[in-house]
Amino acid sequence: MKERILRLSGAFELTVVLLLAFGLTVPGNLMALLSPSYLAQRTTPPVNNAALVGTLVYELLIMCILIPFLKARGWNRERLGFLPSIQDTVWGVGLLGAYYVIVLVFESILGSVWPQVVVGMSHIHLNAGHFDWGILLAVSIVNPVFEELFVCAYLITALKERFGTTTAINVSAGIRVFYHFYQGALAVLSITPMALLFGYWFARTGRLWPLIVAHALQDFIALSWNNG
Repeated sequence: MKERILRLSGAFELTVVLLLAFGLTVPGNLMALLSPSYLAQRTTPPVNNAALVGTLVYELLIMCILIPFLKARGWNRERLGFLPSIQDTVWGVGLLGAYYVIVLVFESILGSVWPQVVVGMSHIHLNAGHFDWGILLAVSIVNPVFEELFVCAYLITALKERFGTTTAINVSAGIRVFYHFYQGALAVLSITPMALLFGYWFARTGRLWPLIVAHALQDFIALSWNNG
């Protein structure tokens, strides 16, 4: 079996990883992208307890499939940069701070040029609130590992080896932005800085742990803000 897996092409490997990791999000995000009225028809915010549980179960299941698959293909923690350390934990906190600064500057510039967009962003409500704290904490741990492992570490490493750094960063950022379109086009504006910052960091350093730390803290802060 391992020999068969090793004989698979790199393109097939990449397709399998992307389809399993993010394929399920394609229909909803395409609908949100092509038909903005689809988002307006939602009666409840997209991020609620049921959605968090579904995300948690799905991501754990996919990791149980893809991690052994990639291991059989020769991928390991070193190649993916998954090497936790205290120093990289501190870097993760710094990255989160840098992300918040970039978003504030971006929103300030956007507000001076296109104020109605910023006003629209302030009225977007993604979180239903009243999350179960156990689920909230679990998602804040699992989701960052899942996303950064596949859309950043794996994708950038695989593409960088074939097409170069710039292409790898741009493709990674594009996919990250696309699978957040369920939040609406305006909300996605805040995802773009993270996508580019995280992609650039990993492409330059090859260290994944700071991204996981920054993403975990950001998820926890966003979900716990005003949680009842």
